[in-house]
Amino acid sequence: MKGRLLLDIRESQLRKDGYPVIFRLSNKGTQKSYSLGLRFMKKNWDFKKEEPKTIKRDILYIKKKKLLLEELCYRSLDDKTITFEFIKAQMKGEDEVKKVKCFYKYSENYIQEIEQKLDGKGFKKVGNANSYKAAIAQMKKYKATLLLSEIDYRLLSEFKTWQFSKGNKKNTVAAYMKSFRALYKEAVRRKLVEDTNPFEGVFKGITVKKNRTKKKHVSKETILKLENIKDLPRGRQEALDIWLLLFYFGGLDFKDLYYLENKQISKGRVYITRGKLNEGGYEFDLKIFDKAKKILDKYRVKDDRFVFPWRKDYDGYKTFYSRLRRNLQRIQKDNDISVEPLGGTLGTKVTRHTFATIGSRLFVEPDLLRSLMGHERDDIDTVYKDIYPEKLRDEYHLKIISTT
Repeated sequence: MKGRLLLDIRESQLRKDGYPVIFRLSNKGTQKSYSLGLRFMKKNWDFKKEEPKTIKRDILYIKKKKLLLEELCYRSLDDKTITFEFIKAQMKGEDEVKKVKCFYKYSENYIQEIEQKLDGKGFKKVGNANSYKAAIAQMKKYKATLLLSEIDYRLLSEFKTWQFSKGNKKNTVAAYMKSFRALYKEAVRRKLVEDTNPFEGVFKGITVKKNRTKKKHVSKETILKLENIKDLPRGRQEALDIWLLLFYFGGLDFKDLYYLENKQISKGRVYITRGKLNEGGYEFDLKIFDKAKKILDKYRVKDDRFVFPWRKDYDGYKTFYSRLRRNLQRIQKDNDISVEPLGGTLGTKVTRHTFATIGSRLFVEPDLLRSLMGHERDDIDTVYKDIYPEKLRDEYHLKIISTT
């Protein structure tokens, strides 16, 4: 980021008391200017030094602002949390800083930043923005004005009680709290508030422990039943094909299949980095067996960047996913498909749990199974495909997806 302090001598900016002193910021093609609230006539401004000519108090004030601007721009080279709004607040003083420290104003700015970020494929990372918006909307109903420094255990606990009085479930309240915590931690990183650990103990009573029940999955017999369903309408057939392809690809996350690129397919293999893991994931590869290839060939557009011809903007993705879920539910109902162990909906996540469950029942070594599903292990720093030869991985992969 670059910054410059100067006198804006455009005639449209001239007032009785002179031209405004502004600081101009630029970063990657984006440029914004902000007024410092001071004005000088041209005759009273040193354009070479970019500071007032005579009054020492004004000279000292401008010099301090120039040094501050220089420091902030230098820090921004390594600290990506230093944004235009942050520099504006620091340069304009306590009133602006206080505005930024308003929880709602800060959250609004941060959400805008999130919505402009691009993922590894060049699309906007809407990500958690919608979750944050929903949580903030609820907090605003409870407390109309809120500073970052006012977020404490008492406020959060009372908000939690209020949510339960409205009839909201544990998962909903926990989701709001997770959003608040993420926003608060980001504010701490930006040094907008001192971390007082307000979330310590807040999740007690609303956190559902993982692995308390078995993950929803289907049996190999059910997979065979799904493979043999014929004469479906186009939308339902597409949904079924996608569900099966996710399973054949190691229980791949739907979003990774949706945005799969043709360059990720080479010599009969598909190369995947799980988007859910962000930068924490590694690339793994799987063989494209015949029944997976049959589905790929049915929908693949080879002369395009992406394998599948579906709208790639966020709204297109959400619309497609909603239609997919409805079609899967219709298939499940019409064909009496049961989800184990306690019933449930035939969603896209069921493919991942099914692949893992079948692999476990076939006594596939846990790390080998992880290698086929693109899991990372926190306790080791290795790449699974270097441990397990391609031939061995393909052998167990076929055992898991085979229904013959």
